[in-house]
Amino acid sequence: MLDIGVEAFGIATLPYTAYLPPSELEEITVGPVRCERESRGIPVEHRMVVAGNDRVDLAGEPDVAALALAALGAPARAETLFLVRGALRDALVTGLAGLVHAAGWVGDDLGITHLEELGGTVAFQLVDWAMPAELGATVLICDEPLVADARVGGALFAAVSLRVRPGDGPLRILECGEGEPGGAAVNGVAHRFGGTGPCDGWLALHEALSAGRIGDGERVLIQVSTPLHQGWLLLQAAAVAQLRLATGAVAEAA
Repeated sequence: MLDIGVEAFGIATLPYTAYLPPSELEEITVGPVRCERESRGIPVEHRMVVAGNDRVDLAGEPDVAALALAALGAPARAETLFLVRGALRDALVTGLAGLVHAAGWVGDDLGITHLEELGGTVAFQLVDWAMPAELGATVLICDEPLVADARVGGALFAAVSLRVRPGDGPLRILECGEGEPGGAAVNGVAHRFGGTGPCDGWLALHEALSAGRIGDGERVLIQVSTPLHQGWLLLQAAAVAQLRLATGAVAEAA
């Protein structure tokens, strides 16, 4: 069992189309093993791979993780930042260090990588263990899919930001795991949200909360499922009216 309370819940999304067409797959440096592992069930004939820093100017692009973090605002006191994300597109850049510097983060920071699709679920086992009891933490989950579906033309970059603390909160994280959830986890669940990426279920939950579709006392199950990975997270709404919801947005040019 986990013991994490969520006080604030932010999201940010960016439609992204800078993917290489299938005809160029042989020219990129991403190996077939990694491409298969991160394809999320997209058929091989329809796969596009995200462009790296050798094809696009990554420095000039908005950072979806920074947008989600900014949506929450600065914490009331120094606390640990957990950044959960997959491999960076630019191998020469340390994503966490750049994010911390740009945000002016004054607390500790910890990167959690290579959980891939499971980053939005099983990562909370580590957060529950590592979060300082007296301070709380901010959890930032970032999803920049390596592979997109050519039939769609791109993918959605997404990030979820959560301000958490040990114990009770307006939204409580109760349990998580890999694979299919057992009977005890799904008993009494009122809402289920999911998808193939680590942020998909969280984005749907944010939308439902914003629309007033989640009531106090209701349990929510977030699931992620791909041909290679399955994970789940069980939550309970305790005091929805007290949960602060936020959405990050790209600043418009003057």
